[in-house]
Amino acid sequence: MKDHEQVKLPFVVSQTKSIEGEREMFKRVAKLSSALFLIGLLTACAGTSFKHGYIMRGQVVGVEGNDVVLCIGSKDGAKVGQTLDVHRIVNKGGVKLGGDSYKRDYIGEIAISSIVDDHFARASVNSGDVKLHDVVELKK
Repeated sequence: MKDHEQVKLPFVVSQTKSIEGEREMFKRVAKLSSALFLIGLLTACAGTSFKHGYIMRGQVVGVEGNDVVLCIGSKDGAKVGQTLDVHRIVNKGGVKLGGDSYKRDYIGEIAISSIVDDHFARASVNSGDVKLHDVVELKK
């Protein structure tokens, strides 16, 4: 080997290791940034009406025996004595665009027994086997 080739070889190996290290560091930074962004997004939504209005609204968020807690409160027009139908969203199998693979099964009926606040109410089960995350809607 010539003298100038011996000098270049360690430099090339060193440069390759440096590039690999930078790639690994970039991957770690990208993963950390993604995680922090997701946590920030979820935290921001938790304190706003977005989560209540679009994600949880109308859901059964707690079940204890014959009593349930609903994500429907005075801000949504809930009143003591109102009866609501309970439905469960069921996947018929597969995932298709347009919602063809999902259906709503009627589960039973609940009646609002007390209003907790703007966003939540307590209810008692009149009929059916109501479970966490079932969906409720005012009877028409």
